[in-house]
Amino acid sequence: MAGVLEIIIVENPIFDKHTTSDFNTGRVIYLDEWNELFRSVLKAPEIVQRETEDYYDFIDRLENSFQEHLTAKGYEMLGRIWFIYRDVYYNPSEIRKLLEECLNVQKETKNKLALSAIESLIYGCNEGLKAKSGVLLSSD
Repeated sequence: MAGVLEIIIVENPIFDKHTTSDFNTGRVIYLDEWNELFRSVLKAPEIVQRETEDYYDFIDRLENSFQEHLTAKGYEMLGRIWFIYRDVYYNPSEIRKLLEECLNVQKETKNKLALSAIESLIYGCNEGLKAKSGVLLSSD
């Protein structure tokens, strides 16, 4: 599946350090859901690569711009999901903050695709809290 983030409960995000208590929630965030959540609802900036800009400089600028924008709006944890083709890991101590941000967005939007992404994240947060583990959004 290209363009999805799988929601996985893991104790340790390092690939070869997974344990038997780790599990895939079966929930994913699809590209169209990601776009609606971050572009339409949260209004994350869309950055275009400058003609003379190195690709890695562009990626850094994209990440920084996205995260600064969302952090300024009170969505620091959600801001870490700046690109659907990048993994994101939340430590157990960060999950309550992510859940709080998701619940705030859930209250403020009626956008069905964005809500689908938020509901998947809420599910993952709740599973992570129950398991006392972290949440990995794994890009596929």
